[in-house]
Amino acid sequence: MILVENFKLLENNLLNFLDSYLKSSGAKGFVLGLSGGLDSAVVATLCTKVAPTKALIMPTSSSNKANLNDALELSSKLNLDYQIIDISDILASFLPFSDTNDKLRVGNIAARIRMILLYDHSSLLNALVIGTTNKSEKMLGYGTIYGDMACALNPLANIYKSDLFEFASYLGVNHKIIAKAPSADLWQNQSDESDIGYSYKEIDKLLKAIENGEDLSKFDSDFKNKITARITKNSFKQKLPATPNI
Repeated sequence: MILVENFKLLENNLLNFLDSYLKSSGAKGFVLGLSGGLDSAVVATLCTKVAPTKALIMPTSSSNKANLNDALELSSKLNLDYQIIDISDILASFLPFSDTNDKLRVGNIAARIRMILLYDHSSLLNALVIGTTNKSEKMLGYGTIYGDMACALNPLANIYKSDLFEFASYLGVNHKIIAKAPSADLWQNQSDESDIGYSYKEIDKLLKAIENGEDLSKFDSDFKNKITARITKNSFKQKLPATPNI
């Protein structure tokens, strides 16, 4: 368990990071996608303490209605300037050119549509697009490149998912949001942990051991191999596009 004093230090560091980057950029505020989930709730809570923040709530026809309600409740609590943009029709216009039976491909298109809208509002408002991908997702590559992983800056990039639950509670995020199963809500009844096959608590123990260079023999070999294979397979998502040395 992390001490409250450490949460206060973490909060101050993140607020200083956001404030410093915003001032150096010349932008007027922040814009983020608000899903009703834990990560975006933490980021929205932090951003509103620093500068004007616009939240885009972008559901599809398959989105969980509870997530929409939680996003609206959070917006009201934080006095967030928000806009609901149902992207169902935009998504439907892409589907004739994709495989509608492949949920992952459709989910990736939805994530990229959301990022297009965020960057359009970034231009409109002179605001920075804030990322909401946590360290666990980043290491696993569990996200859509040029979709939800695209941003100007990301305050959660070095915080593991399992550590965010207590931090969110410290920040006063509604317990309903903290308690719900983590989900990118890319399709009906989608669950992050079901997709990956393990809980974030289990995953983060391994990820922290890898980061700290610890002996990994204490972990179940099947679990270890699946997670490390995922890290290797998705490592390209953390790299800049390759360019020739001319």
